[in-house]
Amino acid sequence: MKEVENFLASHGYSDATIDSYRRVFARLLAGRDLQGLTASGLVELVRSQGWGNSQQCVALAACRKYLRWRFGSAHPALSARIKPVRSKPQRTLTVEKALELLMMFDASAPKGARDLAMAATLLDTGLRASELCRLQLADVDLDRRVLEVIVKGGQWGAGIFSDRTAEYISAWLQARRAARGVGAMFVNVQSGGQLTRDGLKCIVREWGRAIGIKLSPHDFRRSFATISSVFGAPSRLVQLGGRWSSIEMVEHYTRGLQADALRPFLPVSNLNP
Repeated sequence: MKEVENFLASHGYSDATIDSYRRVFARLLAGRDLQGLTASGLVELVRSQGWGNSQQCVALAACRKYLRWRFGSAHPALSARIKPVRSKPQRTLTVEKALELLMMFDASAPKGARDLAMAATLLDTGLRASELCRLQLADVDLDRRVLEVIVKGGQWGAGIFSDRTAEYISAWLQARRAARGVGAMFVNVQSGGQLTRDGLKCIVREWGRAIGIKLSPHDFRRSFATISSVFGAPSRLVQLGGRWSSIEMVEHYTRGLQADALRPFLPVSNLNP
């Protein structure tokens, strides 16, 4: 897979995209006659993996990029297409579950203090998993309640957080174990080493089990947009807070708005027949 590594090294992909593409290429392209691969053959190969429509589209796009890079724009498989299907709304924390989550941590213990600060930061800022892991102490201003981090695309992005989250972060910093050379905000409570994306996923999965739901780090990005909207935040402010490039992305992330939020506005309830 030497050519794959050269391909990845020649593009400015994020770490998450590189990991995703490596897995796709290992399953689809390793050991195959790529030069003779047809459009129908590539589509059949992608569909044979048992992936959902979204992952199929991602895998196909990755393969087409690689084939164009390696063989040029005349490769027959570049005409391969899979029609994207609009997915149903994905998991989002309700207001009740978000409150239950924040209340379950034992902030008197270092791990509880860290996890409470992480959960609150994720809810207030909508940071992605990799962004939270790379967040540095030097880039968090507790007085102004602002953080800066390198976001998707390699640019610097800002996030704001509440007074309460600032209190949680401050409490965590008092319990945080110092580690030489590690300036990350959130670290392993035992070793002091910087958290990894996989480690964060395991931690968040444990949170979900504790409150009886499935939970992943990216669920907090949707929850940031959804809960902020429930509490009346204008879409434009949600867009800025989540560092999205368009209002359409906010609409995509808030598709999980609970129908129950409409209850106070239902016609019959307000007509009082």
